[in-house]
Amino acid sequence: MSDNGNFYYCIKTRLSENGEIYAFADQVNIDDGALIFRRTDGLITLSISKGNWSSFYAASVIDGACVSVEHWKGEYIPDSQNE
Repeated sequence: MSDNGNFYYCIKTRLSENGEIYAFADQVNIDDGALIFRRTDGLITLSISKGNWSSFYAASVIDGACVSVEHWKGEYIPDSQNE
């Protein structure tokens, strides 16, 4: 938990050197392609513009793994990063 939200997310993006940004938020919305993270009071804590993110998921605060997937041998990598 954080002052910025109760849920922890991983965002896959080229904006980060390692391809990931982690953020706390209470709510996540997609608005015209932009990914928007908010606190309960509506304050936007992070916004990533359309085209600058490929996926996001609820992440474990322990290791950053996707909390809704029990077994997964791979990782989603956008086609543009496979080239």
